[in-house]
Amino acid sequence: MTSSETGQEFEVRALNVARAIHDPLFLQGAVMIDGVEHDAIFSSDDSINCYEFTTSRTKAKAEHDAEKLRKIIQRLSKVPNNSFKSIVGWFVTREEPTGDQREAVKRESNKASPHATKIHCISLRTLQRRLCDVGSYLRSRDNYPFGSVGFSPARGTTDVDQSFAARDSAFNMQGLAEQLTAGRRILLHGQFGVGKSHALKKLYLRLRAQYSKNPEEQRFPLHINLRDCIGLRSPAEILRRHAEEIGFEGDRSLISAWRAGACVLLLDGFDEVTPTRWLGNVSDLRTVRWQALDPVRRLIQDAREETGIAVCGRAHYFTSLTECRDALGLTPDDLELELTDFDSNQVQRFLSAASSDLPEWLPTRPLLLAYLLNSGALSNLSDQNDTPRAAAWNKLLDEVCAREARALSGVRPDIVRAILGRVATLARSGGDALGPINMGHMEQAFYEVNGRRPDDEGIQLLLRLPGLTSSGDESKRLEERVFADQALSDVAFGDDLAKYISSPYQGHPLTQPASWANASNELTLAVAAHVLIQNGVGLGAVKAALKHRDSQGLNDSILADLIGVANEIGSDIKPPGYIVEGVYFDYLSVGEFPTLSLLHIKDSVIETLDLSGVSSPSESPHFDKCLFGFVDGVSDIPPFLADKFQNCEVQEFSQASHTTSGIAQLPLPRKTIVALTILKKVYAQRGSGRKEGALSRGLSQTDRQLVPDVLARLVSDKWLTKVGRGSTTIYLPVKGKRQAAMQALDTPASLQI
Repeated sequence: MTSSETGQEFEVRALNVARAIHDPLFLQGAVMIDGVEHDAIFSSDDSINCYEFTTSRTKAKAEHDAEKLRKIIQRLSKVPNNSFKSIVGWFVTREEPTGDQREAVKRESNKASPHATKIHCISLRTLQRRLCDVGSYLRSRDNYPFGSVGFSPARGTTDVDQSFAARDSAFNMQGLAEQLTAGRRILLHGQFGVGKSHALKKLYLRLRAQYSKNPEEQRFPLHINLRDCIGLRSPAEILRRHAEEIGFEGDRSLISAWRAGACVLLLDGFDEVTPTRWLGNVSDLRTVRWQALDPVRRLIQDAREETGIAVCGRAHYFTSLTECRDALGLTPDDLELELTDFDSNQVQRFLSAASSDLPEWLPTRPLLLAYLLNSGALSNLSDQNDTPRAAAWNKLLDEVCAREARALSGVRPDIVRAILGRVATLARSGGDALGPINMGHMEQAFYEVNGRRPDDEGIQLLLRLPGLTSSGDESKRLEERVFADQALSDVAFGDDLAKYISSPYQGHPLTQPASWANASNELTLAVAAHVLIQNGVGLGAVKAALKHRDSQGLNDSILADLIGVANEIGSDIKPPGYIVEGVYFDYLSVGEFPTLSLLHIKDSVIETLDLSGVSSPSESPHFDKCLFGFVDGVSDIPPFLADKFQNCEVQEFSQASHTTSGIAQLPLPRKTIVALTILKKVYAQRGSGRKEGALSRGLSQTDRQLVPDVLARLVSDKWLTKVGRGSTTIYLPVKGKRQAAMQALDTPASLQI
């Protein structure tokens, strides 16, 4: 509340507090007795409590109301049925009573019949303490974890307010606090790792500070982890369980505070309320979710109209936002906000403690960034460590799955990881790495990993599997999901691909012909290679998988992936090589990977073919009846490669001025020319890097001698990030520099080296 609160509004608020303290069945408000109106009288079997409420600070008002209380107490004490009841009067003010008011009430109290206890002169704040010991509650709540924040890494970073996307307006944290203080109800949703629990904790702390500063006019924040309330049946049980979990003895007082509208409700994790029953029917899931959330829905719906409420969780737990609102007892008029990933500026502020330039592949999700920072991965990017991107994403996958497992009592992190990987594989079976996938697919993944059907907790895991979101099509009757993050889908599939390579003969769906045409990208292949090496499985297993698949005549995208994994590990595969047919490659770079030259690629589509690093026919695959969207690095197929391209079609070549040879002809300093060719190669594919040796390809012997100095300058000027892959040096694009790099290539004279 604010200082602009009217007297009538104050009386309503005070009456609600008094009603929650006493048995509401015996409430009498604005009672007229002997021609005198009294604000409220509560009568029970053993007591009578009479109230007068006022915003006045005058002594005269205290004298007048105290006299009214004394007279009604004396009258009620003469009623035979009240002879064994304690009868108490309460003069309640908005601010602390003045000294004159206390003296006036004390004088009237002394005139009362000895049968009466006394007349109290108190503020609403003091009355609220009778309702609930808020100070004790807040101290207890501060010492208990806040949702999944308790499962997240400590943040040794600059705190950054998250972004809230609304339908018709934008809000910051202070704006949300003001909305809640005004009694607004808010649905706060977002994908895993965007910081929902962190945001709700910050709201709690802000509301706590507001209450501590002005307890007479503010409601206190009541923050509940809904995952602690699984299996409960009523709002009262939720509040009792919450009090028990945080170690607060006044469980009944929390119920009274909720009924009185004396608190702001913050409900974290509606997606963590486990269904207590599931019959195995997909259509039954909506009913199960409705029943599981019944006490939460009643907690929201039965709260007083003026009670501010924020409830958060993963919206993809439901089929649609409409179902989400209905199950939680919210309406379309209630405020709906989505927490989004960081933008580039927020990433920079959040990672201000990181010592290195940030690579372009860096995720923008707060939780993933926090894991990377706390693991030390970002502070060691300049070290010659092993496959930094693949290793970092592999570690992230471990952390994400461990976090989910901690939220469920009977599921191990490796099981969560295996299920997520299998779901990524099943998503690809529909032709798109992102999905959609339905509940049947997820059940299939659970069964293939565990050898049994999911139980109640298994269903809970599947409904909130990390990285998935609703497909967005509310007309679908199935429980459809899609991967919200392309990189996480790629990493999860890389993990499952490694499992297939470890045992390529039976028991894994990848032993079958691929039902999708897309070959995997570099991230998937690098993660698969990293997992294999980490598990002590090397190139021998990849060669065995290649041989077995080739013997089955499976010349598909999975075979292409095996070649890619062999390249990542470090191939010693010998000719004659392998045929790949009917595969879509988003990007192929010829000349850097020896195993690629062993491929005979037929009837396939290559969106981008990079020939900037090829210098010999022996480095190139053989292409037969292939379609190329864009051939980079050359303005035509070089004559020495003509025999490698049979019956192929090219839609577009590089402009002559954008090829290595074209750049070399520009009237610019030689170091600038070398820098331009390097930037072009490094920024050719988003999120990817190039080996140090590949950056000299296509240059003259004189220009090659300049490469080390130019690379050092590009790293110093924050154009590139230098990392290691075993004994090989890799140069990565820097986050936020792609547009500037493309601008430099368009206007070469603008680059200063």
